[in-house]
This record gives sequence, C-alpha cells and structure tokens, in this order.
Amino acid sequence: MSSYLNSLLKTDLTEFAETSNLSDYAGLRKAELAEKLDSHLKKNATTYSKEPSLSEYYRRLGGTGRSPIKRIAEKVSDVVKSDDDVAVNVPAPATARRTRRKTRSPADDESVTTDTEGPLTALMKTPGQELSRRTSILASNIPLPPSPAVVTDAIDRQSKRIRTSISHAYDRTRFHEYTDSARDILSSTVTINVLAIIFEAWGLRAQLLPNKRLTEVGPIPYVKSTSTQIMVPDLFQLLEYGFWAPFIFWIFTTVVTPALTSYFINLPLQQLPAHSSARRASIKSNPHVQYDSFVFNLTKGLIAYCVYGLHFQIIEVAKNATIAQVNTAVPGGYHGMLISSGIGAAVSLYEAVLKK
Repeated sequence: MSSYLNSLLKTDLTEFAETSNLSDYAGLRKAELAEKLDSHLKKNATTYSKEPSLSEYYRRLGGTGRSPIKRIAEKVSDVVKSDDDVAVNVPAPATARRTRRKTRSPADDESVTTDTEGPLTALMKTPGQELSRRTSILASNIPLPPSPAVVTDAIDRQSKRIRTSISHAYDRTRFHEYTDSARDILSSTVTINVLAIIFEAWGLRAQLLPNKRLTEVGPIPYVKSTSTQIMVPDLFQLLEYGFWAPFIFWIFTTVVTPALTSYFINLPLQQLPAHSSARRASIKSNPHVQYDSFVFNLTKGLIAYCVYGLHFQIIEVAKNATIAQVNTAVPGGYHGMLISSGIGAAVSLYEAVLKK
C-alpha cells in the first residue's frame, strides 16, 4: 500500500476515488479507502496516469521518490517473475529436460541459486550489517563507566602512592633518628639530675632576677583586644651583691659539694679493672662512671635538710638571710630539694639493678 495515500486526508482520498470512478467507497474508513484506492489505481494505471490530480501518486509509484533498496527489490522481483513466466510459457521437450537434469551439476545449481538469491540476500543483509557497523562505531565513541574492580584497583594504587609519599617525607625529616637520640639522652641518671638542677635554678632566677617591662605591644585585631607587655629579666641585678651571694651559696650546696663527694666516694668504680691503664680506658668509654649518681643525690639531700631545713653550718659561710632567700626561691623550699634528691637516688639504684 502506498505511503503517499496514507499521508493524505480522507477528503483528498475521496476526491481521488471520484476522479478514478472507484465504486463502493462511501462506507469505508480511511485506511480501507487508501488500500482499495491504491489497488484500483495500480490496476488502471494506463487510464488514470494522465490525470493531473493523480500525477503525484503515479510519479511516486514509478520509483522517483522511492528509496534505492525498494527499487532494487522491485527489480529483483521483476526478474524472478520474468524467469518464471519464461519457464512456464516455453516448455522444453521431455528429452531435453531429462538431458538437462542429468547433465546439470551441483555447481550449476548452486550458481543458479546464487544468481537468483544474490541480490535478495545482499538486500536483506545490507541493512543489518550497516546497523551493526554504526552501532559499533557509536559504542566505541561513548565512554563506558568503569567496573567496580577497576575502581577498586585505582583506589588501591592511589592509596599506595600516598602512603609511599608520606613514608618518604617522614624518612627525609629524620624525625625517628632525633627521637631515638632524645630517648637515649633522657634515659640516664645524669639527665635526671641535670633536669632537677635546672628546675631549681629557674625558680631561683625568678627570685634573684625579677622580670622588668621592656616594651608594650598594642592590641592585635581578631587575636587580642588588649595590649601585651614584653617582660625581660632585670640584668642590672647582676651588678648587685644581693644576686651573687644567694646564687653562689646555692651552687656550692646543690652542685659543687655533691659532685665532689660523688667523685671521691665512687662505689661503681670498684667494679672496673684494678690496673690503671685499663681503668682509664673503661672510664674514657663510659664517662658517667667518674661520678656516683647515688652518692650525689644522697649528699645533696643531706645538705638540703641540714643547711636549709635546720640552718646548720659547720663554718658560717652565709648569713641566715641568704639561706632563707634561697629556701624561699627554690620551688618547694628544702622539701623540693629532698624530693628531687630522693627521685635521683631511686633512679640510680634502679639503673644499678638493671646493670647487674
């Protein structure tokens, strides 16, 4: 059925029916009228092809407006029909037919079949092949979403790359080396004694060298609304007797006297070889063996209790006011000195037990 007739209105189809003298079309629907009119016009093409109103229909029917595939199909069907008509209208003698059947080989049958079916097969296969080719091209141009396995592998590779970068950056900082060095330094009785002395000296500094205002910084927007005073120690006190008398007395009772006592009363030194050269070599390899940490803390605690707690002096080298000033300046007074001495002595005993 012609698509041209289907595209027309029913009134146009009615005019075509009247022009072509189509009978019994009054009660038909549009589709039925178009089908019947198409059949009627095809049968009477020689009669109505000259009609001006029907010229467009016959022009389309003649093949000008048809697609190449439809024209090829019509030509192939015409060839097949003409071959069938010739075979039917011109009968061959029986002997010739039998001879032809005997002498015809399978290759001839295949060639005939191929010649007949070739255009039809190509016509039927060409649209499918073209559709498949275009589909493959379109699919290759459209990026497909990655699978979950691909996404997981990409995340793993990125995570591994980040971990490697962090590890290399950490190694370049040499932070672990500094940490190990600090741990080795702090894990000794000498360091503990030095920290205790520094703690006492800081309290003594606050008493003997009080802070003095150096300048003032104005308020900083969004940080601090009030001014900030810059305080520094009053170094002019270093020129006064009131600084040196308490400081020297504290150094003498807290550092010098305990150090001399621990140097001469050195119990761990007896564990070294008796020969002088071998002993010097051992002391050189272990410098902290020259002083007995336990004796140092024991002497320091005893002096703190007798001098700062009981104000006892074998030789009066300082005034009671100086002793009281040191006792007040050190954090915790002489009780703080006793506590630091006890901690140092306990650590010294623990270290000696571990070495055994």
